[in-house]
Amino acid sequence: MSASLKSRLLELLLAHQDAPVSGQLLSSQLGVTRAAVWKEIQQLRQEGFVISSATNRGYQLTQAPDLLTRELISAFLPERTAPLVALEEVDSTNTEAQRLILEGAEDGLVVVADHQTKGAGRMGRPFLSPAGVGIYLSMVVEPHCTLEALNLLTSYAGLAVCLAIEEHTGLRPAIKWPNDVILEEKKVCGILTKLVSDGENNRISHAIIGIGINVGQEEFPPELRDKAISLRQAGGEGFCRPRLAATLIQVLDRIFFEEKWLQTTPPEALEQLKERSCTLGREVLVITPREERRGKAVDLDCWGGLVVDFPQGRETVTFGEVSVRGVLGYLPQ
Repeated sequence: MSASLKSRLLELLLAHQDAPVSGQLLSSQLGVTRAAVWKEIQQLRQEGFVISSATNRGYQLTQAPDLLTRELISAFLPERTAPLVALEEVDSTNTEAQRLILEGAEDGLVVVADHQTKGAGRMGRPFLSPAGVGIYLSMVVEPHCTLEALNLLTSYAGLAVCLAIEEHTGLRPAIKWPNDVILEEKKVCGILTKLVSDGENNRISHAIIGIGINVGQEEFPPELRDKAISLRQAGGEGFCRPRLAATLIQVLDRIFFEEKWLQTTPPEALEQLKERSCTLGREVLVITPREERRGKAVDLDCWGGLVVDFPQGRETVTFGEVSVRGVLGYLPQ
C-alpha cells in the first residue's frame, strides 16, 4: 500500500474516532476492496494502532502509537505540502535543518526527531533530549520581513507552542521572555532561533526555529527538577506526540505562512503575547556580558522587546538573559 493511500486510510479513521466507520465506506472512499481495507487494518494493528472492529459496525481507531514518524505525523496533516523529515535520532534538528538549507530546503520544511544527541539551548547550554518522551522540532522560515520584525520570531514561536499545548492537553502555558514556555513556574519547552545569512547578498535568507517540548518525562535529573516539567507531570491528558507535533506545525504554518505575522505584525498578536507572559509585572534580573541589573518588567514594545523599569529609569531590553522572580527557581537576593 502506498504511503499516500495509507495516510488517507489513517485520515479517515482519525476523522471517525468518535464512532465506527464501515468497511464499505472505507473501501469506497479509498477506491479499494473491503478485503484490501481489512488487510491494511491488520498491518496497522501490527504497527501499534489499536483499532476495534465489530460485525455490522465497522472499524474505530481508539489509540495511535506514540511515535514521531513521518507517516504518522502526516496522517494528522493531510493537507500540508511542505516537506517533513522525521528522524529517529539526530545531533540536533536545528543543525539538520541548516544542512538541508545548504541543499536547497523549501520554505516551511520541518525536521522532527525522537532523540537529539547534541540538543542545544540559548547561551550554548545543552538541552536534554531523551528518546521516547519529547518532541524536538525545527521549522525553516524565509522571513521576508524587516530586521525589527525578526525580533518577534522567537516570541511568535513561543505563542504557537502555548496554543498547541492548550489545544492538545487543556493546560495553559505561559511565556518567560524571550524563549521559554512555562507550566507551574517550570520550563516545559525551550526555543532556539537561528538566522542564516545569504553570503552573496549579505541578508538574512532563512530562520530556523528550534523547539523542544517535554511531553512524557516522569522525572528529571536532580539538577533540573526545580526548573523543568513535562506535560505528563503537569497533569495534561490525551498525550499523543505525533498529534501534538502536527498541531504545533499547523499553528506555526498559520502564523508564519497563512496570516504572515512577520510581515503584518498584527496588534492582536502582541496582545496575545502580553496575555501569555509570566514576565510582565514581576521582578527580573537582566544579565548581559557587561553587567547584571534588577528591575520590574512592565510591558512589551511593538517588536517584542521587554520594557523594564530600572532604578535608573525605563529601558527596553532586546538581548541578554532575563531571570524572573519565582520562575525556574530564581529568587533574587
